[in-house]
Amino acid sequence: KSRSLKVSAAEETAKTEAKTDAAPEVPVAKEVPAPKANQGPTEEDTDFSIAKVSFGSIALTVGITFLTYGFGSFFQFLPGADISALLLIYGFPISLIGAALQYAKLDPVPCVSYKAAVALRETQATSIQKQVREDVTRYRYGDEQHLDLALDRVFRVGQGGGVSRKNIPLLSSIREEVAEGELYTLVLCFDDNCPLQEFVSRQKKIEGFFGPGVVAGLSATEGGVEVALVSDGKNAASDDDDEWIILPPLQPGLPARRARKGSV
Repeated sequence: KSRSLKVSAAEETAKTEAKTDAAPEVPVAKEVPAPKANQGPTEEDTDFSIAKVSFGSIALTVGITFLTYGFGSFFQFLPGADISALLLIYGFPISLIGAALQYAKLDPVPCVSYKAAVALRETQATSIQKQVREDVTRYRYGDEQHLDLALDRVFRVGQGGGVSRKNIPLLSSIREEVAEGELYTLVLCFDDNCPLQEFVSRQKKIEGFFGPGVVAGLSATEGGVEVALVSDGKNAASDDDDEWIILPPLQPGLPARRARKGSV
């Protein structure tokens, strides 16, 4: 009996060691509607927006022009000596402002839009998808990178269980395409600074941050990782903030509630 107990104990010890030595379970990405094989022709973005204008370049160009002409007219190389002082007075601050804006400028990322996806944008794209597209395709000032708040929240940068600041993924481009089932999709293309498994382990968190109304597909590419935000196909206004009102939480500690206007 004593011998059988020792054998059982040895077997249990062996099983425990085997479980300890076993490789950790690798998370698997959830399947989402795949992109259509034939996306068709692309369409250029012809919509004008003041946010797509580089104020730093304009101010720097105007300031340097004022300074150049002001110095030239002051030393009588150019006509207009009577306004040289005025040009120099305004040229210096405008040049400094332009240089500061240029230094703090974050360029927009390239965007490829297929005509089929553009046709579905107004009827299927959620308000968050539209906001992401508009934010990353315009000039920003003072931000280190695009989607910095979203990446900090999703990847818990610098926190326990998160990624380090040097490994945070950088958005390189975006793409509008159509998934199987004629679903509008906004694809975020990141560089290879962060491995795919870091995205896969946070797939639900990505969907929660960019939702509601989307599922997040993940795939590795030669340039890095692509996050496909696939719309669920419902009307774009269904999650529009203009159609919802914020209600207080049911009890302290719970999140605020949303209700459609006119329903309460």
